[in-house]
Amino acid sequence: MASLSCLEGLRRLANVNRSVESSEKLIQEEGSEALSDAERKALRRDGWAAAQLAAQAFLREWMQAHPGEALPESIFVACQEAVNRQLPHLFSGREGGELLSFVRYAHKDLLRVEDPPKRLRSTADWESIFPRYPTLDDGYLKSFEACDSQGIRQALDKYGFCVVKVLSRQECEASIVAMFEEINLLRAQKGIEGPAVDVDDPSTWFDKNWPSSCKFLVDDVALHKQAFANRRSQRIYQAFCGIWREEQLHVSVDKWGVSRGAIDRPRWRVGLKPHWDVNPWQCVRDWDAGIDPGYQGVVALRDQDLETGCHLTLPGCTNFLRQWCLERRFEKVSNSSKSFRASEEDPILQYMQPVPLRQGEMVIWSCAQLHGSTHNLSGKMRLAQYIRMFPAPKVGGTANYDEKDNFSCTRVLRRALKKGQLSWSDLEDLQLDPLGRQLLGVDLLHED
Repeated sequence: MASLSCLEGLRRLANVNRSVESSEKLIQEEGSEALSDAERKALRRDGWAAAQLAAQAFLREWMQAHPGEALPESIFVACQEAVNRQLPHLFSGREGGELLSFVRYAHKDLLRVEDPPKRLRSTADWESIFPRYPTLDDGYLKSFEACDSQGIRQALDKYGFCVVKVLSRQECEASIVAMFEEINLLRAQKGIEGPAVDVDDPSTWFDKNWPSSCKFLVDDVALHKQAFANRRSQRIYQAFCGIWREEQLHVSVDKWGVSRGAIDRPRWRVGLKPHWDVNPWQCVRDWDAGIDPGYQGVVALRDQDLETGCHLTLPGCTNFLRQWCLERRFEKVSNSSKSFRASEEDPILQYMQPVPLRQGEMVIWSCAQLHGSTHNLSGKMRLAQYIRMFPAPKVGGTANYDEKDNFSCTRVLRRALKKGQLSWSDLEDLQLDPLGRQLLGVDLLHED
């Protein structure tokens, strides 16, 4: 395909040169009126198309000789000069900056249709790129105390994720009770008949007994008092303060996580396929702009092991992501902030690592981290709560995480108040202390 493109570029380039020469000869013999406006436009259009193919042939040749390398500025300049020499008539009177922008556009357009060459790597190479997060003798992973900011940051820097101890057993059990109180309340509000969903009774887990038909069973955000109590957890706050090096934080208002035990129900074996919450190209743009893409978090309300299924991630992904982008074509989502699913043929998938969690532990990962989840192959439910924190708008900076995050407290609570899912008296009943009001952005809501 690439060689055909090169030949096509050379053919069109030769045709355009002949057309330009013929046109100039005609103009010299009969005057500029010899060409109609339509003929002039067609000549320019063909000229720019040929110039783009010529530039792409030049850049492709360099990339094939330097797989996995970023194009240096000198190559863009050399490409500009080469195309200018080949098509002097087309570029006559054009400024250098304009031509350089054209060459950059040709490069981006090339990467929309062709995969750049990849570096060849051995198994040992891949294993050094994606180091294993430390696993303990019991099969769980090394976890940090919430106050160990240095250890947490070092783990995030090296692996792209970390495990932190955040909730007590009592808090987790209270959360499970709250989760099913809320699920069954939603069932009642939607007029669903049948037995109440019971966390320990598989006979109540059938599809039509849930308040949502989505494969993850719950599509409403968690608004129970206990869910809000967890969002104000001192340990979770302490962990995120250490990560962001900032105390003025907001918290997400996200969902409960439920995965039914599917030991004898293969259709219930649902999981998240490996994906990035923010697509890799946007993450790289954020880094280049001095913006942290942010972090995600999920708390295990019961033990999560390989049988119940658990979080799945690619350790070291954040450190490889820029290189990954250099070796991939631009996808449709690359100019947006949308999520992106990894190709099933991508060799990096075989280096992903399951993340078993003890009850009360939280896995925190960078939004630049490839992740997913494994199937629940047990007879028990896997239960969790999604929580993350990020700098509040008052902090300033180049990113407004409240606007970027669909589950930011201010966005969700405004929506819930407007829809009548929450009232101001409900918020008052939470008996928020100053930290709780800050985390949930309550004072900002009063300003609306």
